[in-house]
Amino acid sequence: MLTGFRTFNPSQNTWNTEEYFPTSEVALAEKLNTLSLAQSIYGKLSAEARADFLMAIHASLEQRKEHIKTFYLKESGLSNPRFETEWKRTLTTIQLFEQYLRNQYIFEKTEEFPSDSIRIQKVTLPLGPVLVLGSSNFPLAYSTAGGDTIAAFAAGCCVLVKAHAMHAGTSVQVAECIEEARKTVNLPEGVFTHVLDDGFQHAQRLCLDERIQAIGFTGSFKGGKALMDLAYSRKNPIPVFAEMGSVNPVVIDENLSHEQQKTVAEKLALSICNDAGQFCTKPGLIFIPHGQTGEHFTERLKQTIAETIAVPMLHPNIHGNFENGKTEIASISGVKFTSSSFPQNGIEGRWALAETDVKTFIEYQRLQEEVFGPFSLLVIYNSKEELLTGLEALSGQLTGSIFYETHTNLVTDCIEMLSRKVGRIILNDVPTGVRVTETMHHGGPFPASSDVRFTAVGPDSIQRFQKYVSIQQKNRT
Repeated sequence: MLTGFRTFNPSQNTWNTEEYFPTSEVALAEKLNTLSLAQSIYGKLSAEARADFLMAIHASLEQRKEHIKTFYLKESGLSNPRFETEWKRTLTTIQLFEQYLRNQYIFEKTEEFPSDSIRIQKVTLPLGPVLVLGSSNFPLAYSTAGGDTIAAFAAGCCVLVKAHAMHAGTSVQVAECIEEARKTVNLPEGVFTHVLDDGFQHAQRLCLDERIQAIGFTGSFKGGKALMDLAYSRKNPIPVFAEMGSVNPVVIDENLSHEQQKTVAEKLALSICNDAGQFCTKPGLIFIPHGQTGEHFTERLKQTIAETIAVPMLHPNIHGNFENGKTEIASISGVKFTSSSFPQNGIEGRWALAETDVKTFIEYQRLQEEVFGPFSLLVIYNSKEELLTGLEALSGQLTGSIFYETHTNLVTDCIEMLSRKVGRIILNDVPTGVRVTETMHHGGPFPASSDVRFTAVGPDSIQRFQKYVSIQQKNRT
């Protein structure tokens, strides 16, 4: 008999009353068979038919918004304004792909070579069924009807979602909307499949199942790397499109005016602490110039961040990992540590800052790794050369930001360095707040993501779930 599990209410620091049960092995086997059969039908649909399906999902979600919100708020601890922001982003993504399929999507390209009596046709085909693993920090936008699912549907792939255990209720509500939409447009059962599990067993099994042809994941490096290792160990390895976090380095130029230092410090404090810093694009590393500029900036940053109100983190495991991360950083020799003086209340994420120099930063690998939550490491640099040495030590990142007054050689050199290290460079702004647009690239060199060539946001993310076949025909003479 399967053991039930419950989700956690961060705002009330207690477990919710609803009980959920993992999908049984028998039911999972049946779902996989249905999924495989549905792919042969769904993969042949026109772009117009796929667009109709997406808009049916959009309509069904809108009808159930209040029900979804209820579960979202009590399972995440996030605020109502955050729900509205993420809700809008989720629906915007669906609309963007719907418009892309109707207006821009190209199934095939054809070339004629009359002198050789040859015609070559290149066609776009879906990879096949995609496994999507729901994320913990975005219960909507990177979960059941999030960017991975919608991009896969747009590409012609059936989708199997393994819900995040801490957002089971939210995921069930959204899954019912997708199922309703499937029935509305008369698609076969199995185009969408929803699975519950409170551990890793189903994810591991699904990753190894030969019917699954690609995986979409947003989460920790540990989780993403485990999936990559499993997928590549298969008899026929499959791609894993994993977005695995980042420290998102920020460079403060020494030529910032006094007023701009104040503005930038306030922006960064908000970006570090917003929603308890639970964003993959949170600025977790700030390079600050030695001297008066750096001292004034650091003082203002500390003043502003000390005024922020702590909010609950997503669930106890994330909070526990955050507290452990802070402890690890504070224990490193050569690191000055400052943290919130407010008493711990439930699983609230209390801010922390650490300060060190470039030499210590390079010496300790832990200082170069993400601490997921309202934390940032300040690294003091004495020269452009030392700054570039610090940036060079970094592994792949999602973003890199530079704040400056005038475009100096330092800015030019930092842009050149960051272009090798990150997927998005931000000039005079914070990295949080990823826009869902055609020009957005949300990804980066490993280990920020599994493949630097692909984005997890925007219509170009469809390319993750497509393949190409050329048909060359010799015309009869």
